[in-house]
Amino acid sequence: MKKMTATLTLALTAAAFAHQGHDHAAATFTLAQKNAAFTLAGPASLASGYTTFAFSNTAQQPFTPVVARLKTNANDAAVKAALGQLMASHGEDMSAVEKIAEFVGGSAGVLPGKGYEFGANLPAGRYVVFGFGASEEGKPLYDLGQYRSFTVTAAKNGAAAPRADVKATLKDFKLELPTTVKAGQQTWEVTNGGQETHHLMLMRINAGKTMKDVEAFFKAADPSAAGAPPFEDVGGLETISAGRSAFTRFDLAPGDYAVACFLPSAKEHAPHFALGMLAGLSVK
Repeated sequence: MKKMTATLTLALTAAAFAHQGHDHAAATFTLAQKNAAFTLAGPASLASGYTTFAFSNTAQQPFTPVVARLKTNANDAAVKAALGQLMASHGEDMSAVEKIAEFVGGSAGVLPGKGYEFGANLPAGRYVVFGFGASEEGKPLYDLGQYRSFTVTAAKNGAAAPRADVKATLKDFKLELPTTVKAGQQTWEVTNGGQETHHLMLMRINAGKTMKDVEAFFKAADPSAAGAPPFEDVGGLETISAGRSAFTRFDLAPGDYAVACFLPSAKEHAPHFALGMLAGLSVK
């Protein structure tokens, strides 16, 4: 009954999100787990156009789904080899992946029993959804079942993107977004206006702390001695390639927030937040 209720809630939320466009086009992917193995269920084919991705995690650990569109006719083995190079470089060397794929978006972590949604325009082509990360034994999660490919056909789904309450642009290396947004549910349009791959993460600053505390925490020479984070994670939109946009929703309580991109720069050999992609946000 709990699983049925969670699935129904996720479907209704996805419908409400997509309803802001002219039509409803949604793709639901559900992660399940048995012992150390996973299965990722989802559609094999979708029509092109604006699509809302709804991820549901019934596994026992967080799920970090990322959607990518293949630029070439690379097979699954080639895709996983490129992802392996990316993981081996701790996310810095994206050269192999960027040759064969572009990132559409995803989640920084869907907790067990929870869901996550984002929307993006999908041109025709072959796509993959994979879980980024590794098991405790060091095996890539995409080799343990957190991987699924699907095709987007030339047929149009007729859906339109929702109206954005907040627009954020990610550049090399700065964040362009309002300094103040309204509390409550807001639809964010996130655009990668830079050359490097970026993501957008939100953190609510703890009471009694300020943006200076957040900056000091991230700039600490010894992270293990920096103490407890002066914030709590709120979530965000994962990995978007240059020139792409995606939509997601936040339900933000009033307060002060920090917005950041934590991806590393292969050119500068530093995380993006240290290069200027860390900003404050007031929610009222």
